[in-house]
Amino acid sequence: MRLGFSVSAKKGNSVKRNLFKRRLRQYSVEVNLEMDKGIDAVIIPLVRLEHIRWNHLKTDMDNLVEAAKKEFK
Repeated sequence: MRLGFSVSAKKGNSVKRNLFKRRLRQYSVEVNLEMDKGIDAVIIPLVRLEHIRWNHLKTDMDNLVEAAKKEFK
């Protein structure tokens, strides 16, 4: 699974955008996203970054990974 992150400048300043992307990259390393190489996902936050909490984001990413594993087996 390849992950891409796209964060508009409207969602927060550069510090917040980079922190968001670093956390998601670290998440992908921690859960070892070595699934099917044919899966691509682009993560785009819909709300401003100050409204996103890391524990909620981690739960959403866990759900995304589980759904992808079920869908693309």
